[in-house]
Order: sequence, then structure tokens, then C-alpha cells
Amino acid sequence: MNSIMKLRNVAALAIFALCTLPISVHAATPLIDLYEKVERGAAETGQRDERREARFASSAQEKARMLRDLERKIAQEEKRKNSLKNEFDGNEDRLAELTTLLDRRIGDLGELFGVFRQTADDTQNLLFDSLIGLEFPERRAIIAELAESTDVPTIPQMRELWKLLIQETAYSGQVSRFDAEVIAPAGEVYSAEVTRVGVFNAVVGDKYLSYLPEQNRLAELTRQPAGYARSSAQSLSSASGAKVDFALDPSRGALLGLLVQSPSLIERVQQGAFVGYVIIAGALLGMLLVLERGMRLTRIQRSIDRQLGDLSSVRLDNPLGRILNAYDENQHLDDLETISRKLEVVVIEDVGEISKGLPVIKILATVAPLTGLLGTVVGMIETFQSITLFGTGDPKLMAGGISMALITTVLGLLAAIPLLISHTILSSKAAVLAKIVGEQAAGVMPHNAEQTAVSRAAEGWC
Repeated sequence: MNSIMKLRNVAALAIFALCTLPISVHAATPLIDLYEKVERGAAETGQRDERREARFASSAQEKARMLRDLERKIAQEEKRKNSLKNEFDGNEDRLAELTTLLDRRIGDLGELFGVFRQTADDTQNLLFDSLIGLEFPERRAIIAELAESTDVPTIPQMRELWKLLIQETAYSGQVSRFDAEVIAPAGEVYSAEVTRVGVFNAVVGDKYLSYLPEQNRLAELTRQPAGYARSSAQSLSSASGAKVDFALDPSRGALLGLLVQSPSLIERVQQGAFVGYVIIAGALLGMLLVLERGMRLTRIQRSIDRQLGDLSSVRLDNPLGRILNAYDENQHLDDLETISRKLEVVVIEDVGEISKGLPVIKILATVAPLTGLLGTVVGMIETFQSITLFGTGDPKLMAGGISMALITTVLGLLAAIPLLISHTILSSKAAVLAKIVGEQAAGVMPHNAEQTAVSRAAEGWC
């Protein structure tokens, strides 16, 4: 409509302009054509506007219809929302009522369920470290499910836990054999028939085994017990129903596991290093001297006893016989002082032979603990050096120096004590023999002089 009004205004202006202009006969035709064009344009424009207005009207009706549909759907959803809210509130109230009813009905069962879960956790730890699990590997999954469950336990679950506890109790007092995989010290895995003694020990042949719960496998001890323990393991493995003695470890392998860490005698000696070797060498030398001197003094004592039993026949294998022989060789001398000096020379040589080697034994007995003290000082120096370099965070770094300090002290005392006792015994024995030799040597001249005088008197009387 606005376009039509604009066209009309344009036409009026055009007519007004024509009226004011000078009239010419020849200009009438173009103006009429222009007017007709304007009329036709105005008519076409009006038609287009009418069609547009019709489309706009139709679109407005469609939008109104869609709006009414949406409003109707909104109303329906609002109604549905209110219904669901009412249902939700009702369910909330019902749930609260049921929860209250459940709590009231459970009563003491809540405490029972707590005890069940705690028992399941404890049983899981018990069965995880138990040797019996090797024969029944499926029970690990069962007890793990019971211990990790957060739901209210059922009667079958409680019964299953009771069965596991009864099984553990029953089999803990039995000796059984079964096939299992065993890890050798070198790392290879082999299958063997394992003999299980309750929940305490497991053996294969004469070898004790340790249980690895993480792998659910058995492994040979890297260091096996010696003597009776190992022979009892062999007897148990080969037994066929008869009663046998067995070295049982009641700590479930803890004591046997310590054997891996405890050093042997050779390893302890090696911990003493150079100082320990010196002490051992001195001790061996001292004991050899003790044996040699002991046998030598024993032979001397026996030969002296034989000589004392028969003084008429001189034997040169003993100090007393040599003294008698020296007197016989020099008795033709009239000077008794000369004879006495010659006998003293023989006595001094024999007494020196009797006491030979004893001072060395005493020196070794004295030096041994001093050498051990030297090793102690050296070991402590190494320990303090380790502390200076690495601190005290790791005790293993100090173990070498401390071991050397203690081992050398022990070795020194072990060497000194028997050497000192042996020296005392041998010295006493040597002193007794020297006393016998001295007394016999002192009595030879008077005895023989008396016999000579008696014989001369008898000859003169005759």
C-alpha cells in the first residue's frame, strides 16, 4: 500500500509539472506513455504486495498454530514433571520407611556382619601366607571375594568362610604329599613331589623349601641346614607311613630363612681379612709346637722313668742316663769340683732341651689377643670411614668394618686361651722333669762316692 501511495504522489507531481510548463502539442505523447508505464508499474507493485501480504498472513497463521502446539506440549510436560516429582517424593518417603524398617529388623545382625568382614580380612591374610594354599589355589579367589565385598553377606557366603577356616584347621595338623613347582637356587623351575608338614615346613628330598606367597610357589633355600636336620628331611620324604623324626621349624620357615643370612665358619674367618689370617697362622704354629713339645716331654719322662728303674745300666736316650754316663766317664778324676762342673754342663744342656720351644708358645699366646686388638682398631677405622663417606643411613655399609673388628677379637682370644693353657701345662711338666734331672744329678756324686768308699773299706778289711 505504501508503494501505491508513493506512485500516486509521483504521478501528481508529474501532472503538476506538466501543468506549469509551456504546452506543446508535440510533447503529449511521451507524457502519456510515461503515465501508462507508471500505472502499469504501480499495478504490478500492488500485485506483488498483495501476494506478499497473503504469504505473510499464511505464515503468521502457521506460526500461531505452532505456538499453540508448543504451549500444549509444555503444559503436558509440566503436568508430567509434577507427576514424576510426586512419584519421586513418594519413593523417597518409601525408601526412608524401608531403611528404617531394615535397620530395625537387622538389629544385632549389623554387628555380626562387621565381625564377618573383619574375620574375612584376617582369614585372607592367614590363608595368603599358608602352605595349604598350594594344594587348594582356588580358595584365594574365594576369600578375596568375601573380604572385598561391601554388600550384606549371605548365608552361603558365611558358610563358605566357615568351610575355609575348618579346612585350614584340619590340614594344619596333617602331613601330605602333592606335586608342585619348585624354584631352584639357580632360578630354574622344576616340578617335584613336595612333602608338607602342616603349615610349618615343606621339603623335597633332603632339601628344605621356603614359601613365596606373592608367587604362590616354593623355592629351595640357598643354604640348607646340615647334619640331623637334612637327614630328617630325607627320611620324611622317603617315608611310607612309618613314624620318622623330623626337625620342625615352628616359625614357619623364619628360622630356616635366617640360615641364608648367617655366615659359615669360612665366611666368618674371611671377615677377619689379613689380620684374621695372621692370628690363625700363629695359632696353628703354636698348636704344632704344643703337640711337638708335649710328645717330646712325654718321651723324656718315660725314658727317665725307665732309667730310674734300672740305674745299673746307663741309657743315653734320657737326661738322667747322660748325666750318669758323664759321671762314669769322669769319675777317674780326683778333683770333685771338675767332675761337678762337667755334670753341670750336661744338666744345663738337658734342661735347655726340656724347656725348648716353651717361650715361643708363650709369645704366641701373648701376641694373639694383641693382634686381635689390632684388627679391632682397623675394623673400627674402616667403620668410621664408611660413616664419614656415606653417613649412617645404611647399616650394611658399616657391617664390614664391625665384622672385622669383632671377628679378629674373637680369633685372638680363641688362639690365646688354648695356647696359654697348653703353655702352663707344658711348663709345669718341664719344671717337674728339670727338677728330677737336677735332683738326680745332685745325688749322683754323693751316692757313687758312698758306694766307692764302702767298696774300698771292704777291700781293706779283707
